[in-house]
Amino acid sequence: MNDVLAMCSDLPEMHLAQGDRLIEESVRTDRLYVLKCGAFEVVRNGFRIALITEPGAFLGEISAVLGSAPTASVVAARHSTVHVLDDASASVQRRPDLTYAIAQLLARRLSAVTAYLVDIKRQYGDSNTHLAVMDQVLGDLIAMHPSALKLGSERSDVPDY
Repeated sequence: MNDVLAMCSDLPEMHLAQGDRLIEESVRTDRLYVLKCGAFEVVRNGFRIALITEPGAFLGEISAVLGSAPTASVVAARHSTVHVLDDASASVQRRPDLTYAIAQLLARRLSAVTAYLVDIKRQYGDSNTHLAVMDQVLGDLIAMHPSALKLGSERSDVPDY
């Protein structure tokens, strides 16, 4: 991730206090951030799903690549500094070094999810519990064609994510 910091060293910085919201779920800004120092909580639909602490980590990369609204909120867990890349959707198309770094990150995440899928299949594939279908659900998500992707829940009693 230090390569990412070097790549972004010429970008403007933003300083945030603990509790400041960097990214608001579902509110498009077309900005990409790179963590210089500090920590951020990623919150989706009211649930904390990650704590980002590694300098050089991307924040808002999914929105930048997909050209869509953020799928989660990102809130400073302590005083933090980020590099700011405006016009993120166009920037990831113009800067192959940035695009490659984001692709590596997303590929590592997909690899981790795939390993998790294999573990679930190994442990619960032959059981008659709800966990037995998790391998099918995760497998379908991994193999899903992008044009078939529709974010949200199919259940009417669950709000969209």
